[in-house]
Parts: sequence; structure tokens; C-alpha cells
Amino acid sequence: MATIFSAVKFFLKEEWKNKHVLIGVFVYIFTAVLITYLSLPGIDKAQYAALFWLILIFTTLNGIAKSFIGMKKGHFVFWHQLLNPQQFLLSKLIASFLLMFLFTTVAFLLFLVIHGNVSENNIGFFVVSVLTGAGVSFIFTISSSIASKTDSPGMLLPVLSFPLVIPVLLIGTKGAKKALDDLGLMVYLPEIFLLIGFNILIVTMGLFLIKFIWKE
Repeated sequence: MATIFSAVKFFLKEEWKNKHVLIGVFVYIFTAVLITYLSLPGIDKAQYAALFWLILIFTTLNGIAKSFIGMKKGHFVFWHQLLNPQQFLLSKLIASFLLMFLFTTVAFLLFLVIHGNVSENNIGFFVVSVLTGAGVSFIFTISSSIASKTDSPGMLLPVLSFPLVIPVLLIGTKGAKKALDDLGLMVYLPEIFLLIGFNILIVTMGLFLIKFIWKE
């Protein structure tokens, strides 16, 4: 665990070195939320949930999806000497989740401030959003690990990611809408369990596949 923790710290420090990228992501979130408010003032709960994830999914593409694609072959050789494949991928997944959690929190707070409070169950909406964001970040991270081994990673990444991302977003937006409707925890609890199960499945498959990707 100490090795994984150290690797996560290193990946986060690397992200912090590219502060202009992170600042650009935050500016993008703020601008997108502001434009949605100016264009659609007084949006209903369904629009609120849809716009929230529309903004966040494109934020993920800019801030997380290229985590492996930016790595050169020499980087993989270096990490191969320090970590086994599962430890390396797990470190990347944790770092990606923490970034996604930060982006989700910022977007949630901006929506709350700019669009106002559209529901009494903001905590439920936030929990569903974090679980959905975790699934999205896991999928993009694992997909980028596969795409990085090809000649056209930028083109292959969306092809690999979106067929898996769409079900997560459908479940997440459905659960988020139920949470915003304030119908009670039991109404959107199935979506929470589905998201947790899906996240576990994605991580398990990624940890299994990384052994074969690592050898290339």
C-alpha cells in the first residue's frame, strides 16, 4: 500500500506541475455553467441533471482521459522497475478518481451557486454524481491505457470509452434525477448499487487486462 500511495502522490504532483491544464478545466466548468444559466435560466430538475453531466463528461476528456496517452514508452519502462502492472494501474485509477472528485465538487458547487438550489436533496444528488464520476474516470483511465499502445491513441480512445461510458451516464442521470425529485433514498438506491457494482466490475477487468497491456 505504501508503494501505491507514493505513486498516487507522484501522479498528483505531476498534474499539479501542469497547473495551466487544471486552471483551464476549472475555467471551462465555470464558463459552461454560466452559459447554461444565461441561456436557460430557471431550468427544471431534469435539465439540471443533464447539463451537469454534459459539462462534466467533456471536462473529463480534457482533464483525465489522456492520463496514459501522454506517457512515452520510456515512462512505462521506468515504472515497470518500480511497480507491478496492477499496482501501477491502481495508482492511476486512484489519482484519476481524486481528480474527478475535485472536478465534480467544483461543478456541483458552481451549479448550486449560479443555478440556485433546485432540490432539498443535494447530498443524494452529490453522492450519485461522485459514483457516476468514479465510473467515468475509471473507464477513461483504463481505455487510455489500451489506446496508448496503438498508433492512433487519440482516435481510439473515444471508440473504446463511449460504449462503456453511456450506460454509466444513463444510470447516473436517472439516479440523479430521482435524487433531485427528493423521493427518498429507497427510490434511487438501486441506481447507487448498480453504479457501485459497475465500478467494481470495471476496476476488476482493468486490473486483469493490464497484465497483457503491460507486456507490449
